[in-house]
Amino acid sequence: MTSVEQKTYWSLLETVRWICTRNEAQVAAMWDMDEDERMALAMFDMKPELDPRSLLIFQGANPDAVREAAGPPSKWKSSRIDESIMMGPSEALNDLLKKVNTRRVPMTAIRCDGSSDEQMPVPSTELNELTFRLSPGHRVAPVGLWSRSRDTWLWRSPQFLRADVIRVWPARNTKTAAVSTAILRHLREIMSLGARLTKLEARRRCLAEVPKAYPAAFEKAWAELEPSCKRGRGKHGPRVH
Repeated sequence: MTSVEQKTYWSLLETVRWICTRNEAQVAAMWDMDEDERMALAMFDMKPELDPRSLLIFQGANPDAVREAAGPPSKWKSSRIDESIMMGPSEALNDLLKKVNTRRVPMTAIRCDGSSDEQMPVPSTELNELTFRLSPGHRVAPVGLWSRSRDTWLWRSPQFLRADVIRVWPARNTKTAAVSTAILRHLREIMSLGARLTKLEARRRCLAEVPKAYPAAFEKAWAELEPSCKRGRGKHGPRVH
């Protein structure tokens, strides 16, 4: 067994990395990083030489929106794996929280009150009022669970069973031809003359609605989709290719 296969539990940031990339090697690459470096990689897909304070973005903010508005700091270096991203980090965090709240993904964490340093299941009675929060440099909970009603940290260092994470977010199907064929079939169904979608809208629907769909397979299917099915940029403008 490799070191990738041997780790039973994943942290929040490792779990987000998996949901975004579905690549265990990229999850394993985080293990020797400190917490700030993990945050930069998981939330921005960056390998940083950074001031940790610049990562104070997920305290009620949308990290994708922040990145688009401000752009990455000049000292950050992209890990250049955009083509493998299956879901943005903000979307991944939201999806993870939703799956935790609906009990599809069990979660353990450590209480912030100092009563114990052991991982324990977070009570279901608390889940609905908790949200994930990242706070680089925080002495108690740089990665933890924030109580909206109490306006304070309740739990730190959330963990998830690797097997549960992979069950809910399966590994990418590498058989591009088979998946792209399924996506193309779905595209033809949804891109009717009365309801043509933009490429972005079609991509979001296909990734959500076609089993095992992933971006590279969508691009292949989109390239094969008949131009007459594609929505133009304007009423009489060119088609989106």
